Amino acid sequence: MRLVTIMLLLSMTTAHAQTVYFNYSQWKQMPTSLREMYVAGAFDAVSVVAIPQQAIVARHYNECVTKTGLSASQLGQNMKEYAETQADVESKPVPTVLMRYLIALCGLPPL
Repeated sequence: MRLVTIMLLLSMTTAHAQTVYFNYSQWKQMPTSLREMYVAGAFDAVSVVAIPQQAIVARHYNECVTKTGLSASQLGQNMKEYAETQADVESKPVPTVLMRYLIALCGLPPL
């Protein structure tokens, strides 16, 4: 059930992100400072709680990033290093790649 919920959240993000967000290929062409700001904004979007079910997900990833002490710069660099190991991310929206990285870093939230 937990995986189904996460996949639903990711699929909703992906559908919306395809019309609004840069894909990973476009993002990595940006200057470093813009990439950092973009990742910070994407992380903020993950952290926004629109429905009560998202509160657990947002809290899980906020606490994880806080515990690891990652800055926006480090989060962007780590996501980029993670993405380089993934064959299918070039056309994916940045928030999708970020969520995949966060799941790899922090695991799935308890649901």
